[in-house]
Amino acid sequence: MSIFKKYAYWINSGKYTAIQKFSVLGMGIVSFMLLTRNLSKTGYGIWGLFLTISSITETARTALIKNAFIRYMHQTDESGHGRLQSAALVLSFSISTVLAVVFLVAAIPAAYWLKAPDLAAMLQWYALTLMLTAIFSQWEMLLNAKMDFRGVCYMYCIRQGILLLAIAIYFVLGRSITPGLLSFYYMLSVLAGAAVGTRYAWRYTRWDFRGYKPWIGQLWRFGRYVFGNNFCSLLFRSTDNFMTSHFIDPAISGSYNACLRIGNFVDMPSQVFGDVLFPKAAKFSASDKSAVRHMYERTVGATLVFSLPALLVVLLFPSLFLHILAGGKFIDAAPILRVTAFFGFTLPFMKQFGTIMDATGDPKTNFRVMFLALCINIGTNWAGIHFFGVIGAALGTATTYLIIFIVVQTILFRKFGVRVLNVFRNMVSLYRELFLHGMAILKPKVNVESAGKES
Repeated sequence: MSIFKKYAYWINSGKYTAIQKFSVLGMGIVSFMLLTRNLSKTGYGIWGLFLTISSITETARTALIKNAFIRYMHQTDESGHGRLQSAALVLSFSISTVLAVVFLVAAIPAAYWLKAPDLAAMLQWYALTLMLTAIFSQWEMLLNAKMDFRGVCYMYCIRQGILLLAIAIYFVLGRSITPGLLSFYYMLSVLAGAAVGTRYAWRYTRWDFRGYKPWIGQLWRFGRYVFGNNFCSLLFRSTDNFMTSHFIDPAISGSYNACLRIGNFVDMPSQVFGDVLFPKAAKFSASDKSAVRHMYERTVGATLVFSLPALLVVLLFPSLFLHILAGGKFIDAAPILRVTAFFGFTLPFMKQFGTIMDATGDPKTNFRVMFLALCINIGTNWAGIHFFGVIGAALGTATTYLIIFIVVQTILFRKFGVRVLNVFRNMVSLYRELFLHGMAILKPKVNVESAGKES
């Protein structure tokens, strides 16, 4: 069987997700390169804090609804989809309104705690942006539920492209850009992405505001654990960034954030496969142990095929990466990058664990694991920074990842029979299949050339 036929779903569904993730990553890297040369270390640190806070807020808010929405869209009759979509829209705007008020009230205290006064105005401005992200996330959820990954791809590419365009214009004209201006262009980019989403998602829209309220309760009951899980997960992954800003200063946080941005490259394949895996896994229940086990082991194995080479390169040449991407003023963060790159090894295992738990209707377990990770990470980061300074934050987070990796694999083994060894067997098997497929492509060419020489 051809490798393309064997992995048809993953290739067809994953191509747009991969284009989206890697295009956004590519534009993000260019934006990163321009900003680290335009902003001071402190300015980049403030911008990094803003991106971290906005990412936590948007991802957690969307997570409250998204996974439940996709699951119910696949498991209910199409006649009820209108009420389900209406419930998701009302719930999303309600949560966004509450969060917007929180940002208006808490912006100044948060900025003071993070030793970044300029962040206060940015967070207050973000309260308006948050309402626009509710529209953006509504279209994203609907397109994902319909497995129309092309629309999601264009939404994110336009959103990231608008922000990159603004940064590039300032850089080319030789004008300095401030973190405050960046937050304004961030809002414009969300608006552009939402407009593109309207174009692609409108044909799937079936709003029905009669009798939609029971769906709000169902979305909330399922999604509250996913929300808590994502909130804890994102806080867990941002603990080191926040604590370096609070205990040291935003300039050091800027260096740390630069390392995390580079390390995200290693995690990108995991994000691609996670987005493709969930709609597929949502069709199974926890009782389908063999199917779930096979899906998890194959997905993580496929992820490692791409992430391991990138991980090894970053581990071997951290200074080179920092010099090329961030410039000379960030090169002193090379030891931090080497430690943060190590996170990439465990991220595929943890990412797909969360996807499988949510898709099979067990978000509560996922939430408990991420809450445990958050609590451990706060303690390890505090101890690490106290004894070793900024490198201690990276070491503390690495320790947490190792502990949670063991916890996650224990749960998966007891629940579905997942074995880490099988993950690596799948990885090696896929490497072999890719190699054989490459040789099969080259072989006819070699034979033709040989025949030509003989004649």
